[in-house]
Amino acid sequence: MKYLLSFLVGGLTAAAGVFLHLSYPPAGLILALVGSAATFWSIGRRYGKPRFKVVALLGWLLVIFDAKSLEGGELLVQGDQAGNTFLASAFAIVFISVLLPVKD
Repeated sequence: MKYLLSFLVGGLTAAAGVFLHLSYPPAGLILALVGSAATFWSIGRRYGKPRFKVVALLGWLLVIFDAKSLEGGELLVQGDQAGNTFLASAFAIVFISVLLPVKD
């Protein structure tokens, strides 16, 4: 059940970030990035194991890759400056959040 919840929370975080990053520039982008980092940090703190953050990362990646089509068609994340900034910074922040230690 923890795995399913982590996967769903990761996917919901990505969906929220996709919809927020263009909503209120630049505050929407900042809110999307802070929310993504806080979500992965809190999953690690809540469950105490890094594998749950990896499962959440899989859900996050599934939604992000679905929102950004690799064939060149832009669905929800456009290929403009805001979309590329969101993708690059979100990937960096999420991967750093996954690599952080889970408990002190």
